Amino acid sequence: MFPLYDENPRTTRPYVNYALIAINFIIFIWEIIVTRLFMDQRATITLFLNYGFVPARFLEDVSSAQYMDAGISILTSMFMHGSIMHILGNMLFLWIFGDNIEDRFGHAKYLACYLFWGFVAAMAHLAWAMNVGGEQMLIPAVGASGAISGVLGAYMLMFPHARVVTLIFFFLITTTRIPAFAYLFLWFIYQLIAAAFGAGGGVAYLAHIGGFVAGLAFGFAYRYIIRISASIRARVPSVGHQGSGYERYHAREQILKPLRIEGIVTNMYVELLAEMPGVDERTISISVMDNSIVSIDALTEDGYRRYSGKAMLRTSVNEQPEEVQYINGILRVRFARI
Repeated sequence: MFPLYDENPRTTRPYVNYALIAINFIIFIWEIIVTRLFMDQRATITLFLNYGFVPARFLEDVSSAQYMDAGISILTSMFMHGSIMHILGNMLFLWIFGDNIEDRFGHAKYLACYLFWGFVAAMAHLAWAMNVGGEQMLIPAVGASGAISGVLGAYMLMFPHARVVTLIFFFLITTTRIPAFAYLFLWFIYQLIAAAFGAGGGVAYLAHIGGFVAGLAFGFAYRYIIRISASIRARVPSVGHQGSGYERYHAREQILKPLRIEGIVTNMYVELLAEMPGVDERTISISVMDNSIVSIDALTEDGYRRYSGKAMLRTSVNEQPEEVQYINGILRVRFARI
């Protein structure tokens, strides 16, 4: 299975994700220049030893209180890659899944989480190398996959229903839409199996597992915080807002997002579609005036954005919708015509 893209709209431009991808490619170009397309074996070994994460050297730096050097080795290793396929695979996953995590966390928090997940991944690899011992303590580990695994772990919990359009190689080449939870769960199971059976190929599977678990923990924490925050707001009745029991904090309503509502009209019903990603479903308010004016209002889970919009219908509909669905950031509302 090869992911192509996800069907998960965002509301902000992921500048940090773009920057991370650009930096990785710039550093890779520098690598192939220094190593002459990795054909100069001596230069390649020297480069990875100097800038990769070497477990034995890390322990030596820590034991001698050279904490800055120890930390820098983890940071630099996160932006090094050993081949064109290595970097293309990592950057594809970061491109697909990273933007939505940045959209939800915010730019600064996303960058901090990304670097922290890379640190946790390095510690997981260190633990594995210490357990195995021997030459594994001297082999440099490079790549962004540990930090990106953290992105995947957070994404699986925060956007479980988002669809990942995936290229399938099974007799025929075709594409299918797989729920993110299922796709990333299978990816994680593969990492566990590969680590348990000692799959080689120079892949640090324990780093992937460590980063993924760290991302899961952040995803759990985020959902818990949002749930607690929403329950606190729910205890205070809203003023002048029907259909929602959430307090509208003035500081959190500075960003108002007008909705672009599209409609489908048939002889039996009217169906409206509105794109509003990141919304807490419990805040969605739908009202109908004069059987022809539909108002939609909702608040995002983080409380910083409020969506609001109206649709003027050319036909009359019932005031109560027949069906309401909110999937992958898209609200679908169906009214029966009268």
